[in-house]
Order: sequence, then C-alpha cells, then structure tokens
Amino acid sequence: MSFTSQMIFNITIIFITVTLVVGVILSGIALFRIAGALKLRNRMLRQATRPYLICQRNHQQLMIKNLGPVSVTIDEIESDFDLTSLNQQLIYANQSLYYNLTKPDKLTLSVKYHDEIDNYQADFNL
Repeated sequence: MSFTSQMIFNITIIFITVTLVVGVILSGIALFRIAGALKLRNRMLRQATRPYLICQRNHQQLMIKNLGPVSVTIDEIESDFDLTSLNQQLIYANQSLYYNLTKPDKLTLSVKYHDEIDNYQADFNL
C-alpha cells in the first residue's frame, strides 16, 4: 500500500469515527428531549383529566360535587359529623351528592378520594 492511499485510509477512518461519535451524542440529546416532552405531556394529561371535588354548604345541606371529567370514589370523609354513609360512594363526572345537615355550626371536612389512576385529598372549611 502506498503512502497516499494509507493517508486517505486514515483520514476516512478518522472522519467515520468523528461522524459516529457526533451521531451518538445527537441521538442521546434527542432521546432526552423526547423523554422530557413525554413527561410534560403526561403531567398535562393528568391535570386535565383528574377529578376535582368541591364541598359547599347550602343552608342545611352539604353538597359534594365532582367537577372533573372522570368518576371518583370517596374513600373516607373525616369531619365533626358522622358522614360514614358517604364512604365508598361513587361520584360520576359533574354529579353532585347532597347530605342533610342538622347543625348550623361550622364544618371542617377532609375528603380522601381516588380515581382509576391516583389518590387525592381535599380539605374544606365550611
């Protein structure tokens, strides 16, 4: 093999090596950006499709409403009242539950609920 062909061969090997290294680096950067975009998309989807329970007091009634687009199950309600009858109650999207109250006192509620994906907790002072 002549000196010229040996130089061309060495330059070609160096060029291919540099191209491969740059390609691997760019592929790694692209994969990290894709993973970040997927995490952001999943977080946004969870926020858009998660249930939101609200509790309001209307005179002598307690209203519990699901404002989210998916149904929820109430796991536990902690309050001054005995609201155990509402435990394990399924509330569909945009559905309201009403519970008659006997005392006009202030009411503090802690509601633990879940959908098919996650568990949530909400606290209310009524």
